[in-house]
Amino acid sequence: MSGYVATLPEAYERSMGRWSRLLAARLLDVLDLPRGAAVLDAGCGTGALAEAVAARDPAARITGVDVSEPFLAAARARVPGATFRQGDLVRLAEPDAAHDAAISLLVLQFVADRTAAVAEMARVTRPGGLVAAAMWDFVGGFPFLRAFADGIAATEPDGEAFRARYLGDSVGSPGRLSALLEGAGLEGVAERDLAIRQDFADFDDLWQPWLTGQGIAGAYIAALDEARRARVEALTRRAYLAGAPDGPRSFVAVARLATGRVPRH
Repeated sequence: MSGYVATLPEAYERSMGRWSRLLAARLLDVLDLPRGAAVLDAGCGTGALAEAVAARDPAARITGVDVSEPFLAAARARVPGATFRQGDLVRLAEPDAAHDAAISLLVLQFVADRTAAVAEMARVTRPGGLVAAAMWDFVGGFPFLRAFADGIAATEPDGEAFRARYLGDSVGSPGRLSALLEGAGLEGVAERDLAIRQDFADFDDLWQPWLTGQGIAGAYIAALDEARRARVEALTRRAYLAGAPDGPRSFVAVARLATGRVPRH
């Protein structure tokens, strides 16, 4: 993974993990997996998707793979009935056709060889099985993070490079995920939006978890000196407040979901 920090699961849960939980539930509303399915959670992180699958179908056979051992430990504690192991998505240790579905939730943006990762997901899925990938549309579908990235680009010496890394290669932009699935030879590929809404109690509810250095924004903020961090905090606060007193806010985020089936022939 590039530009992404995933070492502190509890901190991650307070920052981006809360978004992942909401999206996992929305994703399963759409996918409607068959009961008892063998599901590969490709890039399982702290187990948001695995937990959602297990809650809906205790008979599901869930395998999670991730590069981060601390995140895997959190996932094991969260979903004790699932199997979790460390691995690289571009070289999965799973046998051919071992799963009914392979799902990647909010991961492909940070995989160096996305083509290889999707090909591996297809390889380990049975003929007729489902391959699905979802990723935030950072450019057009995540307004608050877009405002944050634009603010960084306007005020910080390395801001343009940060925004380019965050937004310039957004695999969640329309058409990107479906192209990856089609390139892997999947059939019936379709793409759609998934929208969720995240609530915050106040500005600190958003900002404080970012100071732990998790994720792209957190890693950037943690690397700043005190003066620059204060400047970034001030511009982020202005974006959050939007001219109103501090307090609850609710932000929409849109992910793109692409699905396809492994050919039967």
